[in-house]
Amino acid sequence: MDCSAQCPQSQLLAMSFCLQLSLLLSVQGILGQILYPPQYTTNRIVGGEEAAEGLAPYQISLQGMKSGHHSCGGAIIDKRWIVTAAHCVIGKEASAFRVLTGTQNLQHNASRLYYPDKIVMHCNYKPRMYRNDIALLRLNESIVFDNATQPVEFDHEPLAAGEKLLLTGWGTMSLGGDVPVQLQSLEVKYVPFEECRAAHDNSSRVDIGHVCTFNDKGKGACHGDSGGPLVHNGKLVALVNWGLPCARGYPDAHASIAYYHDFIRTHLSGCQKDGDGTKTECEAEQE
Repeated sequence: MDCSAQCPQSQLLAMSFCLQLSLLLSVQGILGQILYPPQYTTNRIVGGEEAAEGLAPYQISLQGMKSGHHSCGGAIIDKRWIVTAAHCVIGKEASAFRVLTGTQNLQHNASRLYYPDKIVMHCNYKPRMYRNDIALLRLNESIVFDNATQPVEFDHEPLAAGEKLLLTGWGTMSLGGDVPVQLQSLEVKYVPFEECRAAHDNSSRVDIGHVCTFNDKGKGACHGDSGGPLVHNGKLVALVNWGLPCARGYPDAHASIAYYHDFIRTHLSGCQKDGDGTKTECEAEQE
């Protein structure tokens, strides 16, 4: 179920604690356990290759404001808005982040930095249940679009089993590996919901809000890829959420853009539902 209001601060703090506890338990557990969120496994796109020049102009690097280090991926969906995973921003203020655009190289000095002034996290995000893992970042100024920086359109068409999607990101390239300087890309295949859930022992962590993908064992998403885009024919289908660490032969699960369309549309239009869900109040866009 989608919702269009932000969660109370107390709930965010509680979720932040749960996330830290989940991470601790994952580190202490065996490798076969789901490690969440994916970027903490120190791996990113495993088995990929350097992205071709000009590929994925919608790709961003979400970075720490103080450290400047890459932490998650995301996608440009509007001149003022970025979409990413909720676990990438939980418990943090917008001022804790900066957004790098217009480059495939994290050390490219000619690329542009933008700064969020608002985080809108799905208020039904459930870290321990792996659900509703999606968030929006509003920037304090409009993105300047050029050949290297473009928004991505949404794809709401149903996918057929085995259809190919493109995954891009700066995730670590092996378990415990370093973050690559150059953007990586990997072609993955769509796995239908029932097949994906069965592969994960019918776990309820795989729900209808997920799009699952798979490649050969030894290829897939890993740490640092979280929140990053998966596209089909150049249109955004999903955002990296979670998987078994890393590329171990199980489908990866991603937040479905089609499923969360109302959540995204409501906030981009500047409208939020009242508590009873019957009225809306729109904000004038800040330029």
